[in-house]
Amino acid sequence: MTKRVLIFAGLALSLLALPAASDAGAGVTLYEINERVTFSPKKLEDSVVIFRNATSPLLGFADLGTPLCPSALLITAPRTQRCTVIARGWSELSTVSGIGPVHGKFDVVIAAPGNSSAHVPNLPVITGTFDGTIDLSLAVLSQVPLGSITGTFTITQMADASGTLVPVTPVLLPFMGTFRLPFRIDQEGWVERSDDEGEAFYLADDFMTLMEVRDRERSVGFPTVRLEVRFGP
Repeated sequence: MTKRVLIFAGLALSLLALPAASDAGAGVTLYEINERVTFSPKKLEDSVVIFRNATSPLLGFADLGTPLCPSALLITAPRTQRCTVIARGWSELSTVSGIGPVHGKFDVVIAAPGNSSAHVPNLPVITGTFDGTIDLSLAVLSQVPLGSITGTFTITQMADASGTLVPVTPVLLPFMGTFRLPFRIDQEGWVERSDDEGEAFYLADDFMTLMEVRDRERSVGFPTVRLEVRFGP
């Protein structure tokens, strides 16, 4: 068997252990590469509410040993430390409450045959969907650059020994997560949304500590929204 076939076979076997592999202390960190936003009014009971509709491609990494990065990869790729995850999400948030549904699709990807070592991984070996609820009420109502999400990843396909994606019995992976929205501080000490290449920060959970946005957390120079996901009920 070739190394790539062994990887696929190991991943297929690891699927059987996924429900028991969840680690509530670790998971996936995703970055919003860009975002397309539109606004639309909806009549709710006796009032009209404006909804923020957004589409975002995401890219990030899953910790080794978590459901989206099975430890079976170590059998044939002993230097593996994390797995690349790509996704696209759609959300619809009320501008009154800052809360709304989200859904999307995701892939766990490895390097495709012929890729150079510098090429972004692009061959899916695990794929599925996700859905849940986003709460950005702190950001919408109080201008605090934090948010949360709860939902479920559902694995629906996995690569077989030939590398072909095939349907599997759906595996449900409950998750929760934290959004960190980048911001900058102006000369007067006021917090501003950060949309340029200057110095930018994320806010820690204590609402006080500033975490500088690193170069690798930018997309073509722009600081990205960071989503930290943990698996578990």
